Amino acid sequence: MRRLAPIARAAAAVLVALLAIPIAARAQGEPPPKPAGVTGVISGSGFTKIKIAVPDPSTEPLLAAMAGEIGRTIRDDLAYSGYFEVVDPVLYPLVSTSPEKQLEAKWASLGAASVVFGTLKVTSGRVDLRAHLMNTSPTASLFDRRYGNPTDLVRRVAHQVADDIVQQLTGQQGIALTWIAFVSKHGKGKEVYLMDYDGQRIRRITTTGSISLMPTWSPVAQRLAYITWRTGAPSIDILESDGRIARAKTAGGTMNISPDWSPDGRLIVYASNASGNAEIYVLDTTTGRSSRLTNSPAIDTSPSYSPKGREIAFTSDRSGAPQIYVMDAEGLNVRRVTTSDDYADAAAWSPKGDKLAYASRRDGRFDIVVIDIATGGAQTVTHGEGNNENPRWSPDGRHIVFASSREGSYDLYTMRADGTEVRRLTRGGDCFTPDWSAENFNN
Repeated sequence: MRRLAPIARAAAAVLVALLAIPIAARAQGEPPPKPAGVTGVISGSGFTKIKIAVPDPSTEPLLAAMAGEIGRTIRDDLAYSGYFEVVDPVLYPLVSTSPEKQLEAKWASLGAASVVFGTLKVTSGRVDLRAHLMNTSPTASLFDRRYGNPTDLVRRVAHQVADDIVQQLTGQQGIALTWIAFVSKHGKGKEVYLMDYDGQRIRRITTTGSISLMPTWSPVAQRLAYITWRTGAPSIDILESDGRIARAKTAGGTMNISPDWSPDGRLIVYASNASGNAEIYVLDTTTGRSSRLTNSPAIDTSPSYSPKGREIAFTSDRSGAPQIYVMDAEGLNVRRVTTSDDYADAAAWSPKGDKLAYASRRDGRFDIVVIDIATGGAQTVTHGEGNNENPRWSPDGRHIVFASSREGSYDLYTMRADGTEVRRLTRGGDCFTPDWSAENFNN
């Protein structure tokens, strides 16, 4: 079953403030212009990374720290995306950073196919950043935009610039403005936290004083569903985008867990013992009605909607040990997906719906496995470094966030979907059940 690893009432004002922040709004207040000059759209894995230089947007001493943070953040975002090879900043002093004529050729001599010229100003506690993206050979201006935000959100400004560069040069949506929700210990309880996709700006958003678990993002409307013990038995609460808390009208029983949203944000699939046994139900949040999808003497739990909402993956021990199954969204056509695992749990669909990531227990430890739905081919992407659990995909399908005990206590990590380039996001332990937002939070 999906492990409730040792990991409410929300701080409503905190979430309202977070969701209301105008992230990296352009000075003109206009929506982002559509990308121009994209000559090819990157897809698949057989491509050459784009070499890009991102010098800091100011050399003024009073702005050096902020300019350095902006430059580092953009460079880190672009490198993390996997589409870019960032020219080593050690080489930047060889070229003047002011956007004067003929400088593009000098950047090209360092190997940069593109360069981002920046101009930074700070006025009345607000960042005013101008970012000019240039091709070096042939010389061409790709965009010249202004971004603004309060100075305490300077990293969000940098994330917006990075996402715009990704969109401009690859035709793909960036993920730098996405968030990760997770659970961590707080006092004697467990609360829901948010952080930027790269592990920065961690903040607590529930104050239950009890136990909250398994936060899951709605694909639309910036809502979170999660399990809470704040009133006794485990129930599902929904944290609305305006900070209100709504108790989901589940089927009843003493256990309602493992929520997941349908792609349109209208339905929540979950596990409940309302019938006396753990079964899968679906809740229509507009009518408040729950319908039972499974009917088995086994334990069925950990449901997960496919990206198009036509199928649901779930965990069941109907074959003896817990394994991953898939059924139609109406509960029909149940078929087993995993066959070679001692214990398989917590499946998550890739954004394209062609793969499932899940936790597999082998030799007493959990590892993350990615299985191709069409072929059944499976790839183990972690390899015995502690327990590795609860994988969730980034919205671009290129990364996975997961919980791992590889350093002793549980923390959150990300990796490429093939298991490479592992990065640690949290330090201090006791962080569990992450979920990656499906959209950028830029309004």
